[in-house]
Amino acid sequence: MTDSGVLLIGDGGSEAVERVLARSGRTVTVVRDADAALTAAEGVAVIVIDSSPPPQTIAELCRRIRGTEGLARIPILAISSSTDVEERIELLEAGADDVMIRPLDERELEARVEALDLRHRRSTTLAGPGLVVTATRRGGKRLVVVFSPKGGVGTTTVAVNLALALAGRAPGQVGLVDLTPSSGHVAASLDARPKLTIADLARDSTAARDANVLKSTYLVAAERGIRVLAGVPNPGSGALLTGEVTEAILEGMLEAVPTVVVDAGSHLDDRSIAALGLADDVVVPVTPDYPALQSAHAFFEYLVGTGTTIAEPIIVVNETYAHQVLGLEDIQNVLQKRVAARIPYDPLLFVRAVNAGRPLLLAAPASNPAKRFDDLAAIIFGEDAPHLAPEPRRRGLAGLFGRS
Repeated sequence: MTDSGVLLIGDGGSEAVERVLARSGRTVTVVRDADAALTAAEGVAVIVIDSSPPPQTIAELCRRIRGTEGLARIPILAISSSTDVEERIELLEAGADDVMIRPLDERELEARVEALDLRHRRSTTLAGPGLVVTATRRGGKRLVVVFSPKGGVGTTTVAVNLALALAGRAPGQVGLVDLTPSSGHVAASLDARPKLTIADLARDSTAARDANVLKSTYLVAAERGIRVLAGVPNPGSGALLTGEVTEAILEGMLEAVPTVVVDAGSHLDDRSIAALGLADDVVVPVTPDYPALQSAHAFFEYLVGTGTTIAEPIIVVNETYAHQVLGLEDIQNVLQKRVAARIPYDPLLFVRAVNAGRPLLLAAPASNPAKRFDDLAAIIFGEDAPHLAPEPRRRGLAGLFGRS
């Protein structure tokens, strides 16, 4: 095992935790004072918080660490004595990457720390010199289309949280369009209550070309000033969204707001092809499993085979499993494309966000997944696009999907 430093913030009862961490070959630094912890944390691989000196709570200490430049991206494992789910959620919302409940299993503690260290080391390979992002085709305007050829990979989650992250940089300047073909969920995710939907707009051929009518009649305001165009209310309404109608609506949206994010769903048809063809940025969420990668591979092969030209895809790995079967190198070798962002998953945070109609970026802005969405927004706006070093190709995995 690689010798990676761990900072343990604890008290007199933390000797057992220190012993377990040290026996894995790691250098363990133990501090009891919160201010000392902020000084000692720089450069360590993982922070383990076993206790926090009163009156500061563990959640408050997490927030301080996340708000300190140079420490914000160090993974945090919080240890709690409470089995209360709400307390665990509070810790995750405060910025903890993982939470363990006492009594601790020593092997599980080692495994959790190792997993956080590994995730952190993988994520740091995504950081690098900023790249110059290709200029948009419409000066001062940007159309971002989120599309995945496989359902169930979190396309709506990515679209909604990305729109919020972009709006955090440009409040009131972002629109969000639900282009999914049946019973879209963008409005519900933001707890927006539209009177009219994209199906109504599809029937109104003149409104799509009038920015003032769009704003006053069809778009509903949501958090951070996002203007939402709600999806079709039922599957039958989706037939109204032909390629031509879709193009007119999206061009009109760009007249109404300068940055538009589109949830294009997972069905490849005239509607989604029209959106992809207009896009300045195409975000493709995938999960780290063979079915999702196979679908993405087939999608890219289809584009090549039909001569369909789209912007270079921005691959986002949505980590929906506790234990990843495929790593970053595997995914990139199969798709022959770089991964731009990895979204760590926590079922409590995401399920609560969906049920509350309050996206994770708003409900838990200090959490690790929220920060990754913010990173993705930075990539879209060209603030700090990632650069990955070339990696060796694994012929075995590529061969699964027809590559030689």
